[in-house]
Amino acid sequence: MNKNIKFFLMSFVLSSLFWWGISSFQQGMEQFFYAQIIQPFQNLTLVDLSDMPEKPRPDIKAESAISVKINKSGKERFLFRRKIEKPLSIASLTKLMTALVIIENNPDLSKSIIISESAEGKYNVPVYGNLKAGQKVSLEELLNLMLHYSSNDAAFALAESVGLENFVEKMNQKARDLDMKNTYFINPIGLDPEDIDAVANYSTSYDLMTLSKYILKNHPFLFELSLGNGPYLIENGVLDLHILDNQTIIGGKTGYTEKAGGCMLFVFSDQDENYFINLVLGTESPQTRIEEMQKLINWINY
Repeated sequence: MNKNIKFFLMSFVLSSLFWWGISSFQQGMEQFFYAQIIQPFQNLTLVDLSDMPEKPRPDIKAESAISVKINKSGKERFLFRRKIEKPLSIASLTKLMTALVIIENNPDLSKSIIISESAEGKYNVPVYGNLKAGQKVSLEELLNLMLHYSSNDAAFALAESVGLENFVEKMNQKARDLDMKNTYFINPIGLDPEDIDAVANYSTSYDLMTLSKYILKNHPFLFELSLGNGPYLIENGVLDLHILDNQTIIGGKTGYTEKAGGCMLFVFSDQDENYFINLVLGTESPQTRIEEMQKLINWINY
């Protein structure tokens, strides 16, 4: 056997032993580190999450309801949804759009107008806001009467101040601008038409949430007015609702007709600058709109 062959064979044997040693060392290290990683987990007790109780959904007795949380960066999260795209009569929640059209067409709210006989004659709520023909009232006071006391006289007078002939069209145009696809207005007040089979003002929980977001961002003053500072307390209104100590009522609106049932919008915030927009539509009565909204609020805070 010549020297070259001997040298080749010796090199082959030595290299094989070398790589075998490295492979054995690598396997040993892998087993060592695997043991070190897996050992702490061998003593853990796994929790069966399937046995943990889920947060029960509130039994909201309303045709439609929605609750949305909006953080200070604008990110939105649905907390509760029930038939949010179902068009329903909205009664005096109509007045939110009336107020929006007014404030975007009359920047000077200190301006006063004379109440007409047509405005005086509107069917009204029996609490406050029945106006008299010839009375001189500022736009801001009319907005307050309309949003807090749901004065139909005030709503009609405000519409007249812009021009009654095209006011409702302005309301519907604003709804289109805000992409409120399932919303339509026939009057600025929210009363049902005399013909019981005729279409009344209608919208959806989702569309009204969209409207509320726009007001909250661009005209929060309207929500301030809805809290009111007049001489009478209102039963079954937004101020009858109970929230946590670290939360603040922003505003809202109530409504009721036979066709619409009880309706309510309620907006509040917390100490982290989160906003909560909540709506119930189609409850049995003015009293039950408060009860169902309170259920929703309690569930949010649960």
